[in-house]
Amino acid sequence: MEDDLPKLTRGLVRCEDAAWRDFHARFYPRLKAQVVARGIPECESAEVVQRVYLRVLRHAKVFLAHEDFDAWLSCLTRCEVIDSSRRDRRRSWLGERYQQWQELRRPAVDGEGSDLEAALAQLEETDRSMLVRHYVEGWSQEDLAREQATTVKAVESKLARLRKRLRGLLENPDVC
Repeated sequence: MEDDLPKLTRGLVRCEDAAWRDFHARFYPRLKAQVVARGIPECESAEVVQRVYLRVLRHAKVFLAHEDFDAWLSCLTRCEVIDSSRRDRRRSWLGERYQQWQELRRPAVDGEGSDLEAALAQLEETDRSMLVRHYVEGWSQEDLAREQATTVKAVESKLARLRKRLRGLLENPDVC
């Protein structure tokens, strides 16, 4: 295994199918175990490993020492697990708030609005519309970018800023 590591990593750099098949056969079980050991549920581990593969593809380089390759691969795995956890936390917080909002949108007996509705009312119409389309109606970031004639990255950044602003409005409703 030590002798063919440079050949394997050279094949990964060149995107050779045989090298990727060999890499998958050798390292998938280990990567999956590392992902699960770092707290990712078993049912989500395969998806996280796939994103590790994308990182390997983006940052592939030739390694001569197995220890260096193992450290590099572990680092990529750790980074992807951290990013995945951050992504999940961000989505679950806002998803819970919107789910509550949808339940509260039904006609209320006492006519009172929710905190989320009050916070959303403080946003500009275009910002409110973007949040509702993405999180309530299920529009993808690609769809929003196409509609606004901008890039997906610009939409992603805008949504991040809006989530932060909305969170602040919900946590401190008295501050405008």
